[in-house]
Parts: sequence; C-alpha cells; structure tokens
Amino acid sequence: MLAFPLSSLPNAAHPPASIPDPRPQTPMRALTNAPIALGLIVTIAVTGALAAQTPLPGRQASGPVIQSEGMSFKVDNPTFDVPVGHVFKAVWIINAGGGDSTRINQQLVTVARFYNAHVRNGFSEDRLKAAAVFHGEGWTALLSDSAFVARFGGKGNPSKGLVQELLQHGAQLVLCGQTAGSRGIRREELLPGVKVAVSAMAAFNVLLVQGYQYNPW
Repeated sequence: MLAFPLSSLPNAAHPPASIPDPRPQTPMRALTNAPIALGLIVTIAVTGALAAQTPLPGRQASGPVIQSEGMSFKVDNPTFDVPVGHVFKAVWIINAGGGDSTRINQQLVTVARFYNAHVRNGFSEDRLKAAAVFHGEGWTALLSDSAFVARFGGKGNPSKGLVQELLQHGAQLVLCGQTAGSRGIRREELLPGVKVAVSAMAAFNVLLVQGYQYNPW
C-alpha cells in the first residue's frame, strides 16, 4: 500500500490556484478586445465633451460692465445682507503674469469680475471703487502693444483691452516705481491712464488710508 503525504492531497477548503492561460495574445484575440477598449474611450470622451458644453445656470462670460473679461453668476435671494448705500472699495496686488503673449493677466481678470458680479446682482456701478497696485511680474499688463512686442514678441499686449476698460470705468491702476526702475520701464511704454507711484508700498498704504480694503484673491 502506497502512502502519500497529506500536503499532496486535494483540499476542498483550499482549491488550487487558477492556471494562467499560456496561449500567446494572438492578433485575432487583440482585435477582439480592441472594440471594447475603443468603446470605453469614446464614451468617456463624449461624456466629457457634453459636460463641458452644458452651460451652468446663471453663468455669464462677461459684462454688463467690463465686456472683455469677468465671468459672473446671478445669485437669487442672497441671505447675506449688504447695508443700504454701502460703497465697495477694494484694492488688489497684481504681481504675476509675466510676459505671456497670448493670455490675459488672470489676477487682473478678478477686478473685472468685481464690477460685473456686483452690477449683475443689483448694485449700481457708482458704488464700486477698484484699485490695483502692480509690482513684481505684474507690470507687463500695463504696456502698450508696441512696448510689449519689443520686449516679449507676439502680436501685442493681451491684457491691453482689459486695462483700458478698467480705466474707463474709474479703476486706479498704479505701477510700483521701484519695479519700473529695476525693469527699465519708461513712461512712454505704459498705456495712457496708468499711474506711477514711488513704490508699491506707498500706493498700497495711501489706498488703505483712503478706505480701500485689500482683496487677497
């Protein structure tokens, strides 16, 4: 009588592991799986495209004040009350943007949203006071087209239209004189209406004393 070790006998509680299919992935089998993968990719792509095209309720790309930029939403029945006659006075620091020859300075777009969002929601424009102090890499938004092209190439200053609109609606746009000195920026390179301060610190301090509140975003 032959004796077998217990470890060699089948165990119902521990069935043998499945054996991987040794057959190679033939071209025919790969083609069989390809439509499934392709279908998944197409489904994901179409779903993403439809989601991107679906407009959000109340969203408006720009306007009614600043037309070149400034997305806003209509807010129905807000529960935070603004005092009657309150005047919004806000100041921003614009210190980024660099010499991007195709994209509008996104920090400056926030100032456009300040106008558009509040006027769309019932506040008159005369209750909106905006100022922005430029230093660091934000100064390029203030250049004329010819000055921008001479320094960075491209077709001109992509932020020029937004700067001009903001100035037309009473925004104060102030360039740091220290930044101007360190970058060799000449006054004739700036768009008309842009102010130059001794320093960003001086402009920021004066605006705060005048009642402007720093808006950090």
